[in-house]
Amino acid sequence: MNKKLILAGAAAVVGFFALTAFDGKTLEQQKAEIAQMVTAKLDAYRSELTADCDARVEAEAQTRYAAVVAAREEEAAKAATKPGAKPTKKGTKGTTAKPLPPAKAPGKPAEDAAKGRMQGESGKTNEDAAKTRMQGQPAKQDEQKAKGRMQGGGK
Repeated sequence: MNKKLILAGAAAVVGFFALTAFDGKTLEQQKAEIAQMVTAKLDAYRSELTADCDARVEAEAQTRYAAVVAAREEEAAKAATKPGAKPTKKGTKGTTAKPLPPAKAPGKPAEDAAKGRMQGESGKTNEDAAKTRMQGQPAKQDEQKAKGRMQGGGK
């Protein structure tokens, strides 16, 4: 008889837990409820952060505004305390044009421009500088290439 009561009590407890644990909701309903709670908490957190940020921005704006107002008052006080200082009128006097450079004599301007481009740093033309560079170095470069080929490396 004691065994029957213990088994009946255990069955009642298991049944109670089984019926109350699932609350009669489907998996989709549970996920939707969880998503809704998460969204509500995120919205509350976002609004809290926005309010904090707005408060900091407002405080900084007030500080800067006070500094600008104080600086303007200080400038006005300095201008008022200077004896004999006359207020100046700021007006436009018109634009002033710089004079043009003197025109070059009609001659061979195209040749002058080409000559300036073709000359190197030392005053020689680029063609002459290239020829002098090419005469001195190639022998050394050819020897280095030949050594590289003999050793089996490179191209």
